[in-house]
Amino acid sequence: MLGNKYYFFLFKKMYISGKNINPQIIMMTEELIRLKSIGPIDYYLRPDKIIYAKFDASKKSLTVKDIDESLLLLEEQAKIQGQALLVLVNLHQMPSLPIEVRKHLRSKEVSQFHENSKATALVISNSLSRLLGNLLLTLVTGQVIKLFATEEKAIDWLKQL
Repeated sequence: MLGNKYYFFLFKKMYISGKNINPQIIMMTEELIRLKSIGPIDYYLRPDKIIYAKFDASKKSLTVKDIDESLLLLEEQAKIQGQALLVLVNLHQMPSLPIEVRKHLRSKEVSQFHENSKATALVISNSLSRLLGNLLLTLVTGQVIKLFATEEKAIDWLKQL
């Protein structure tokens, strides 16, 4: 672990000193500030003020309590930033969404969060995750939510808002 520094790696073909290096790992120096871990979700603040949430499949499944704690964290961050949040959620490792969590996502309690969020980008890689993402879109109404295959495209979209 590198303390509070987390790095993204970009794999691509490039030429360095006249030599073809394929693939080359290029370190992007984007520092993330770890905010909190809630259940299976790790929350970070990116330098561009986007809240980044990533699921960890090695942890327990998502619960109603995790959702409530997450909403409190995001409400606190909206107050700190003084504006509605841009949220990036990486769902690549989310194994399932329990029934009680699905019901809770439709509740008035959760819908009140919309005033703290300007937009949410969901990053989904495989068909099962895509299915879960589409389910989230049908459950959570009244908010700007869009699905993406990559974090890069999701971040570009959020930065345009």
